[in-house]
Amino acid sequence: MLVACALKPPGTFIKSFDESGIWKTIEVRENLDRDELWRLMVDTLTQKYDLEVVQKDSGYIRTSWKHTYVRNGAVIQNYRSRIVVKTVGEDWGKVQIKCESNWLDNRQGWLLGYDTRLLADAFSDIQGKIGRVVR
Repeated sequence: MLVACALKPPGTFIKSFDESGIWKTIEVRENLDRDELWRLMVDTLTQKYDLEVVQKDSGYIRTSWKHTYVRNGAVIQNYRSRIVVKTVGEDWGKVQIKCESNWLDNRQGWLLGYDTRLLADAFSDIQGKIGRVVR
């Protein structure tokens, strides 16, 4: 019975057929210059992830794949996720973030999608550091 349970992705995995992940947008606080914005994004992501691609000039960061699904204290090796963050516009007034997740199905190979919980967590972490406060 445990083997059958291990063959299902977590309930937070959303299978996607087009591009894996959905972009969520954060409006950046006015008082942040590019260097401080960049530092905050990198610092926030490195608290939980290893960075694979870091391109400051274009405002793009991608983490390495991380096995993020744990069941009964064991990491499930056929589920992985990564976070992608990019700045938007010449003034970097917005930041977009998405989570890409893959589930390895024995019959179909890697299924593309995203993880709603990981996306919400990463969005909240970054938004809390750089986001505009609405009053």
